[in-house]
Amino acid sequence: MSDSIQPNNQSNSDSPLPILALIFSFIFPLVGAILGHVALSQMRQGKINDTNKGLAKAGVIVGWVFTGLGILAFCAYLALIAAYASAVNSITY
Repeated sequence: MSDSIQPNNQSNSDSPLPILALIFSFIFPLVGAILGHVALSQMRQGKINDTNKGLAKAGVIVGWVFTGLGILAFCAYLALIAAYASAVNSITY
């Protein structure tokens, strides 16, 4: 018997993670960014093929950009509500 380590059956297999990262980056941007990072990490470790590396990178970039835009939109929404509330409170009859 040989004491060599048997390779993992999943080694260098195609994975849906890069495609899911790009899809989720438009629907749930934070999830897309995280999935893209996971896919890139698994590609560096050799667990999955790096044929879809561009999709994973695009998922990371789009996910973080849309997450940032969502945070900015939420802050602008809060600022508008605060401005409206202060304007309503300052009206005297």
